[in-house]
Amino acid sequence: MSEVRLERVSKKYGNHVAVDEISLHCKNSEFFFILGPSGAGKTSILKMIAGLTNVDGGKVYIGDRVVNDLEPGLRNVAMAFEAYALYPHLTVFENIAFPLRAPIRAGQFSETEVKNRVKRIGELLRIGELLDRMPTQLSGGQKQRVALGRALIREPEAFLLDEPIAHLDAKLRHHMRAELKAMQKEFGTTAIYTTPDQLEALSMADTIAVVQEGKLHQIGAPLDIYNHPADKFVAKFVGDPPMNFLQSSCDVKSEGGETFLQSGGLRLALSPRIQSLVAQQSRERLHVGIRPSDITLNRADAGTGWKGEVYLLEQVGRARVFTLKVNGDMLKVKTPLDFEAAIGEHLDLAFNSDKIYLFDENTGKSI
Repeated sequence: MSEVRLERVSKKYGNHVAVDEISLHCKNSEFFFILGPSGAGKTSILKMIAGLTNVDGGKVYIGDRVVNDLEPGLRNVAMAFEAYALYPHLTVFENIAFPLRAPIRAGQFSETEVKNRVKRIGELLRIGELLDRMPTQLSGGQKQRVALGRALIREPEAFLLDEPIAHLDAKLRHHMRAELKAMQKEFGTTAIYTTPDQLEALSMADTIAVVQEGKLHQIGAPLDIYNHPADKFVAKFVGDPPMNFLQSSCDVKSEGGETFLQSGGLRLALSPRIQSLVAQQSRERLHVGIRPSDITLNRADAGTGWKGEVYLLEQVGRARVFTLKVNGDMLKVKTPLDFEAAIGEHLDLAFNSDKIYLFDENTGKSI
Protein backbone atom coordinates (compact mmCIF):
# COMPACT_ATOMS: atom_id res chain seq x y z
CA MET A 1 0.00 0.00 0.00
CA SER A 2 1.06 3.59 -0.57
CA GLU A 3 0.40 7.03 0.80
CA VAL A 4 -1.56 9.52 -1.29
CA ARG A 5 -0.72 13.23 -1.27
CA LEU A 6 -2.31 16.24 -2.90
CA GLU A 7 -0.31 19.45 -3.09
CA ARG A 8 -2.36 22.59 -3.82
CA VAL A 9 -4.60 20.68 -6.23
CA SER A 10 -7.24 22.63 -8.17
CA LYS A 11 -10.04 21.78 -10.59
CA LYS A 12 -12.29 24.10 -12.60
CA TYR A 13 -15.37 23.38 -14.69
CA GLY A 14 -15.74 26.47 -16.83
CA ASN A 15 -15.78 29.39 -14.40
CA HIS A 16 -16.75 27.20 -11.47
CA VAL A 17 -13.93 26.29 -9.07
CA ALA A 18 -14.77 22.77 -7.87
CA VAL A 19 -11.50 22.24 -5.95
CA ASP A 20 -9.51 25.24 -4.75
CA GLU A 21 -5.80 24.51 -4.05
CA ILE A 22 -6.46 21.68 -1.61
CA SER A 23 -3.56 19.86 0.07
CA LEU A 24 -4.15 16.47 1.73
CA HIS A 25 -1.95 13.67 3.02
CA CYS A 26 -3.39 10.17 3.39
CA LYS A 27 -0.78 8.02 5.10
CA ASN A 28 0.05 4.43 4.24
CA SER A 29 -2.77 2.08 5.42
CA GLU A 30 -4.83 5.01 6.74
CA PHE A 31 -8.62 5.26 6.54
CA PHE A 32 -8.94 8.87 5.36
CA PHE A 33 -12.32 10.59 5.04
CA ILE A 34 -13.28 13.60 2.96
CA LEU A 35 -16.41 15.03 4.59
CA GLY A 36 -18.63 17.73 3.16
CA PRO A 37 -22.07 18.56 1.76
CA SER A 38 -23.18 17.95 -1.83
CA GLY A 39 -21.18 20.10 -4.23
CA ALA A 40 -18.20 20.38 -1.89
CA GLY A 41 -15.78 18.88 -4.45
CA LYS A 42 -15.39 15.44 -2.82
CA THR A 43 -15.95 13.35 -5.95
CA SER A 44 -13.77 15.67 -8.05
CA ILE A 45 -10.89 15.05 -5.63
CA LEU A 46 -11.25 11.27 -5.95
CA LYS A 47 -11.51 11.47 -9.74
CA MET A 48 -8.27 13.48 -9.90
CA ILE A 49 -6.50 10.88 -7.75
CA ALA A 50 -7.85 8.09 -9.98
CA GLY A 51 -6.98 9.94 -13.19
CA LEU A 52 -10.60 10.14 -14.38
CA THR A 53 -10.40 13.94 -14.31
CA ASN A 54 -7.46 16.12 -15.29
CA VAL A 55 -5.75 18.27 -12.66
CA ASP A 56 -5.80 22.00 -13.46
CA GLY A 57 -3.19 22.90 -10.87
CA GLY A 58 -1.00 21.28 -8.23
CA LYS A 59 0.36 17.74 -7.94
CA VAL A 60 -1.09 14.33 -7.08
CA TYR A 61 1.31 11.79 -5.54
CA ILE A 62 0.71 8.06 -5.12
CA GLY A 63 3.65 6.81 -3.12
CA ASP A 64 6.64 8.84 -4.29
CA ARG A 65 5.34 9.21 -7.87
CA VAL A 66 3.71 12.30 -9.33
CA VAL A 67 0.82 10.77 -11.28
CA ASN A 68 -0.72 13.85 -12.92
CA ASP A 69 0.15 12.62 -16.41
CA LEU A 70 -0.39 8.88 -15.84
CA GLU A 71 -3.39 7.14 -17.40
CA PRO A 72 -5.90 5.72 -14.88
CA GLY A 73 -4.91 2.13 -15.63
CA LEU A 74 -1.28 2.84 -14.71
CA ARG A 75 -1.98 4.40 -11.29
CA ASN A 76 -2.81 1.11 -9.55
CA VAL A 77 -5.76 2.50 -7.61
CA ALA A 78 -9.25 1.01 -7.37
CA MET A 79 -12.45 3.01 -7.08
CA ALA A 80 -15.92 2.04 -5.86
CA PHE A 81 -18.64 4.48 -6.87
CA GLU A 82 -21.87 5.61 -5.24
CA ALA A 83 -23.64 3.80 -8.08
CA TYR A 84 -22.51 0.18 -7.95
CA ALA A 85 -21.78 0.06 -11.72
CA LEU A 86 -21.91 -3.73 -11.92
CA TYR A 87 -21.92 -5.40 -15.34
CA PRO A 88 -25.51 -6.69 -15.60
CA HIS A 89 -24.67 -9.48 -18.06
CA LEU A 90 -21.93 -10.97 -15.85
CA THR A 91 -22.27 -13.13 -12.75
CA VAL A 92 -21.01 -12.00 -9.36
CA PHE A 93 -17.90 -14.15 -9.91
CA GLU A 94 -17.24 -12.57 -13.32
CA ASN A 95 -17.84 -9.04 -12.00
CA ILE A 96 -15.28 -9.50 -9.24
CA ALA A 97 -12.79 -11.24 -11.53
CA PHE A 98 -13.10 -8.66 -14.30
CA PRO A 99 -10.16 -6.42 -13.22
CA LEU A 100 -7.79 -9.43 -13.26
CA ARG A 101 -8.89 -10.35 -16.78
CA ALA A 102 -8.71 -6.81 -18.21
CA PRO A 103 -6.47 -6.43 -21.30
CA ILE A 104 -3.94 -4.32 -19.36
CA ARG A 105 -3.24 -7.36 -17.13
CA ALA A 106 -3.49 -10.03 -19.80
CA GLY A 107 -1.46 -13.10 -18.82
CA GLN A 108 -0.59 -11.85 -15.32
CA PHE A 109 -2.99 -14.23 -13.55
CA SER A 110 -3.80 -17.84 -14.33
CA GLU A 111 -7.41 -19.02 -14.10
CA THR A 112 -6.52 -20.87 -10.91
CA GLU A 113 -5.16 -17.65 -9.38
CA VAL A 114 -8.28 -15.77 -10.49
CA LYS A 115 -10.58 -18.39 -8.93
CA ASN A 116 -8.62 -18.44 -5.68
CA ARG A 117 -8.63 -14.66 -5.37
CA VAL A 118 -12.35 -14.39 -6.10
CA LYS A 119 -13.11 -17.13 -3.60
CA ARG A 120 -11.02 -15.40 -0.91
CA ILE A 121 -12.68 -12.02 -1.55
CA GLY A 122 -16.11 -13.68 -1.55
CA GLU A 123 -15.42 -15.26 1.84
CA LEU A 124 -14.12 -12.01 3.32
CA LEU A 125 -17.18 -10.07 2.11
CA ARG A 126 -19.56 -12.90 3.04
CA ILE A 127 -20.86 -13.31 -0.49
CA GLY A 128 -19.18 -16.63 -1.26
CA GLU A 129 -22.55 -18.32 -1.79
CA LEU A 130 -23.62 -15.63 -4.30
CA LEU A 131 -20.83 -16.02 -6.86
CA ASP A 132 -23.08 -17.72 -9.45
CA ARG A 133 -25.88 -15.13 -9.22
CA MET A 134 -26.57 -12.27 -11.60
CA PRO A 135 -26.66 -8.65 -10.30
CA THR A 136 -30.46 -8.52 -10.74
CA GLN A 137 -30.74 -11.29 -8.14
CA LEU A 138 -28.92 -9.30 -5.43
CA SER A 139 -30.05 -6.90 -2.71
CA GLY A 140 -28.57 -3.41 -2.44
CA GLY A 141 -26.15 -4.48 0.29
CA GLN A 142 -25.02 -7.51 -1.71
CA LYS A 143 -24.44 -5.37 -4.82
CA GLN A 144 -22.32 -2.99 -2.74
CA ARG A 145 -20.19 -5.89 -1.50
CA VAL A 146 -19.67 -7.08 -5.07
CA ALA A 147 -18.56 -3.57 -6.10
CA LEU A 148 -16.14 -3.51 -3.15
CA GLY A 149 -14.85 -6.97 -4.03
CA ARG A 150 -14.17 -5.93 -7.60
CA ALA A 151 -12.07 -3.02 -6.31
CA LEU A 152 -10.25 -5.03 -3.62
CA ILE A 153 -9.28 -8.01 -5.76
CA ARG A 154 -6.43 -6.18 -7.49
CA GLU A 155 -4.73 -5.33 -4.17
CA PRO A 156 -4.30 -1.72 -5.31
CA GLU A 157 -1.95 0.85 -3.81
CA ALA A 158 -4.96 2.95 -2.80
CA PHE A 159 -8.66 2.28 -2.49
CA LEU A 160 -11.05 5.14 -3.37
CA LEU A 161 -14.62 4.99 -2.05
CA ASP A 162 -17.13 7.54 -3.31
CA GLU A 163 -20.11 7.54 -0.91
CA PRO A 164 -20.23 3.73 -1.22
CA ILE A 165 -23.15 3.05 1.14
CA ALA A 166 -25.31 6.10 0.42
CA HIS A 167 -28.07 4.06 -1.25
CA LEU A 168 -28.48 1.52 1.53
CA ASP A 169 -31.22 1.64 4.15
CA ALA A 170 -30.35 2.89 7.65
CA LYS A 171 -29.99 -0.55 9.25
CA LEU A 172 -27.74 -1.86 6.48
CA ARG A 173 -25.67 1.35 6.46
CA HIS A 174 -25.01 0.88 10.18
CA HIS A 175 -23.94 -2.72 9.55
CA MET A 176 -21.76 -1.80 6.55
CA ARG A 177 -19.96 0.94 8.47
CA ALA A 178 -18.62 -1.64 10.90
CA GLU A 179 -17.87 -4.09 8.09
CA LEU A 180 -15.97 -1.56 6.01
CA LYS A 181 -13.88 -0.37 8.95
CA ALA A 182 -13.00 -3.96 9.92
CA MET A 183 -12.26 -4.81 6.28
CA GLN A 184 -9.97 -1.81 5.81
CA LYS A 185 -7.96 -2.74 8.90
CA GLU A 186 -7.77 -6.39 7.87
CA PHE A 187 -6.53 -5.59 4.37
CA GLY A 188 -4.29 -2.75 5.58
CA THR A 189 -5.47 -0.80 2.56
CA THR A 190 -4.78 2.89 2.09
CA ALA A 191 -8.37 4.09 1.70
CA ILE A 192 -9.90 7.48 0.90
CA TYR A 193 -13.64 7.66 1.53
CA THR A 194 -16.00 10.52 0.67
CA THR A 195 -19.26 11.13 2.51
CA PRO A 196 -21.71 13.89 3.44
CA ASP A 197 -22.58 11.92 6.61
CA GLN A 198 -20.69 13.24 9.63
CA LEU A 199 -21.69 10.17 11.68
CA GLU A 200 -19.96 7.89 9.16
CA ALA A 201 -16.83 10.01 9.29
CA LEU A 202 -16.70 10.30 13.08
CA SER A 203 -17.26 6.58 13.65
CA MET A 204 -14.98 5.16 10.93
CA ALA A 205 -12.16 7.57 10.07
CA ASP A 206 -8.56 7.74 11.22
CA THR A 207 -8.36 11.26 9.77
CA ILE A 208 -11.06 13.60 8.44
CA ALA A 209 -10.73 16.47 5.97
CA VAL A 210 -13.76 18.78 6.03
CA VAL A 211 -14.43 20.54 2.72
CA GLN A 212 -17.03 22.98 1.44
CA GLU A 213 -17.36 24.60 -1.99
CA GLY A 214 -13.95 23.28 -2.99
CA LYS A 215 -12.11 24.67 0.03
CA LEU A 216 -10.46 22.76 2.87
CA HIS A 217 -11.76 23.96 6.24
CA GLN A 218 -10.06 21.56 8.64
CA ILE A 219 -8.13 18.32 8.78
CA GLY A 220 -7.59 16.19 11.88
CA ALA A 221 -8.61 13.19 13.96
CA PRO A 222 -12.38 12.73 14.51
CA LEU A 223 -12.32 13.90 18.14
CA ASP A 224 -10.22 16.96 17.24
CA ILE A 225 -12.69 17.90 14.50
CA TYR A 226 -15.62 17.53 16.91
CA ASN A 227 -14.08 19.11 20.01
CA HIS A 228 -11.99 21.82 18.34
CA PRO A 229 -13.77 22.96 15.13
CA ALA A 230 -11.69 25.39 13.11
CA ASP A 231 -14.63 27.60 12.13
CA LYS A 232 -18.40 27.98 12.23
CA PHE A 233 -18.97 25.76 9.20
CA VAL A 234 -17.16 22.79 10.75
CA ALA A 235 -18.82 23.41 14.13
CA LYS A 236 -22.29 23.30 12.60
CA PHE A 237 -21.67 20.53 10.09
CA VAL A 238 -20.12 18.06 12.56
CA GLY A 239 -22.47 17.08 15.35
CA ASP A 240 -26.01 15.74 15.68
CA PRO A 241 -27.99 17.78 16.50
CA PRO A 242 -25.81 20.55 15.06
CA MET A 243 -24.24 23.21 17.24
CA ASN A 244 -26.46 26.14 18.26
CA PHE A 245 -25.38 29.65 17.31
CA LEU A 246 -26.76 32.85 18.80
CA GLN A 247 -27.94 34.92 15.84
CA SER A 248 -26.50 38.18 17.14
CA SER A 249 -22.88 38.66 18.09
CA CYS A 250 -22.21 39.00 21.82
CA ASP A 251 -20.42 41.93 23.42
CA VAL A 252 -17.29 41.20 25.43
CA LYS A 253 -17.64 42.75 28.90
CA SER A 254 -15.51 42.90 32.05
CA GLU A 255 -16.65 43.60 35.59
CA GLY A 256 -14.98 43.03 38.94
CA GLY A 257 -12.07 41.21 37.32
CA GLU A 258 -14.42 38.82 35.50
CA THR A 259 -14.85 38.63 31.72
CA PHE A 260 -18.26 37.62 30.36
CA LEU A 261 -20.40 37.97 27.24
CA GLN A 262 -23.62 39.89 26.91
CA SER A 263 -26.40 39.09 24.43
CA GLY A 264 -29.56 41.18 24.31
CA GLY A 265 -29.14 42.26 27.89
CA LEU A 266 -28.50 38.70 29.10
CA ARG A 267 -25.22 37.71 30.67
CA LEU A 268 -23.36 34.61 29.50
CA ALA A 269 -20.84 33.37 32.06
CA LEU A 270 -17.49 31.96 30.91
CA SER A 271 -15.20 29.49 32.64
CA PRO A 272 -11.76 30.76 33.78
CA ARG A 273 -10.18 28.92 30.82
CA ILE A 274 -12.37 30.67 28.25
CA GLN A 275 -12.08 34.02 30.06
CA SER A 276 -8.32 33.71 29.63
CA LEU A 277 -8.73 33.04 25.90
CA VAL A 278 -11.04 36.02 25.45
CA ALA A 279 -8.68 38.27 27.42
CA GLN A 280 -5.92 37.47 24.93
CA GLN A 281 -8.05 38.79 22.08
CA SER A 282 -8.67 42.39 21.09
CA ARG A 283 -12.18 41.68 19.81
CA GLU A 284 -15.14 43.56 21.27
CA ARG A 285 -17.77 41.23 19.80
CA LEU A 286 -17.83 37.47 19.23
CA HIS A 287 -20.15 34.87 17.76
CA VAL A 288 -21.18 32.20 20.28
CA GLY A 289 -21.89 28.52 19.68
CA ILE A 290 -22.86 25.76 22.10
CA ARG A 291 -23.75 22.14 21.52
CA PRO A 292 -27.25 20.92 22.47
CA SER A 293 -25.80 18.45 24.97
CA ASP A 294 -24.04 21.29 26.85
CA ILE A 295 -27.26 23.07 27.83
CA THR A 296 -29.31 22.03 30.87
CA LEU A 297 -33.05 22.66 31.23
CA ASN A 298 -34.62 23.48 34.59
CA ARG A 299 -38.14 24.15 35.78
CA ALA A 300 -36.86 26.06 38.79
CA ASP A 301 -35.13 29.42 38.38
CA ALA A 302 -31.56 28.58 37.38
CA GLY A 303 -30.43 32.12 38.14
CA THR A 304 -28.90 32.60 34.70
CA GLY A 305 -31.58 34.88 33.28
CA TRP A 306 -31.87 32.64 30.20
CA LYS A 307 -35.44 31.45 29.71
CA GLY A 308 -37.09 29.71 26.78
CA GLU A 309 -40.42 28.46 25.52
CA VAL A 310 -40.64 24.86 24.28
CA TYR A 311 -41.43 25.02 20.56
CA LEU A 312 -40.73 21.46 19.40
CA LEU A 313 -39.95 18.08 20.93
CA GLU A 314 -38.20 15.15 19.20
CA GLN A 315 -37.34 11.75 20.62
CA VAL A 316 -34.03 10.47 19.25
CA GLY A 317 -33.07 7.03 20.54
CA ARG A 318 -32.45 7.28 24.28
CA ALA A 319 -32.57 11.08 24.33
CA ARG A 320 -34.98 13.93 23.78
CA VAL A 321 -34.19 17.00 21.72
CA PHE A 322 -36.10 20.16 22.64
CA THR A 323 -36.23 23.24 20.40
CA LEU A 324 -36.82 26.39 22.45
CA LYS A 325 -37.47 30.01 21.59
CA VAL A 326 -34.82 31.85 23.58
CA ASN A 327 -34.27 35.61 23.40
CA GLY A 328 -35.06 35.71 19.67
CA ASP A 329 -33.09 32.52 18.90
CA MET A 330 -34.14 28.91 18.31
CA LEU A 331 -31.90 26.69 20.43
CA LYS A 332 -31.82 22.90 20.51
CA VAL A 333 -31.22 21.14 23.82
CA LYS A 334 -30.46 17.43 24.20
CA THR A 335 -31.73 15.90 27.43
CA PRO A 336 -32.09 12.43 28.98
CA LEU A 337 -35.24 10.54 28.06
CA ASP A 338 -36.72 10.99 31.53
CA PHE A 339 -36.90 14.80 31.24
CA GLU A 340 -40.39 15.79 30.11
CA ALA A 341 -41.88 19.15 29.18
CA ALA A 342 -44.90 20.22 27.16
CA ILE A 343 -45.01 22.38 24.04
CA GLY A 344 -45.42 25.99 25.17
CA GLU A 345 -43.93 25.37 28.62
CA HIS A 346 -41.38 27.92 29.86
CA LEU A 347 -38.05 26.60 31.16
CA ASP A 348 -34.79 28.01 32.47
CA LEU A 349 -31.54 27.27 30.65
CA ALA A 350 -28.07 26.83 32.11
CA PHE A 351 -25.03 26.75 29.81
CA ASN A 352 -21.88 24.74 30.53
CA SER A 353 -19.51 27.69 30.86
CA ASP A 354 -16.48 25.60 29.81
CA LYS A 355 -18.15 24.26 26.64
CA ILE A 356 -18.93 27.54 24.93
CA TYR A 357 -17.37 28.00 21.47
CA LEU A 358 -16.33 31.47 20.32
CA PHE A 359 -15.82 32.60 16.74
CA ASP A 360 -14.54 35.74 15.08
CA GLU A 361 -17.46 37.97 14.05
CA ASN A 362 -16.07 38.64 10.55
CA THR A 363 -14.17 35.52 9.50
CA GLY A 364 -16.08 32.85 11.39
CA LYS A 365 -12.78 31.36 12.56
CA SER A 366 -12.62 29.78 16.00
CA ILE A 367 -10.62 31.64 18.62
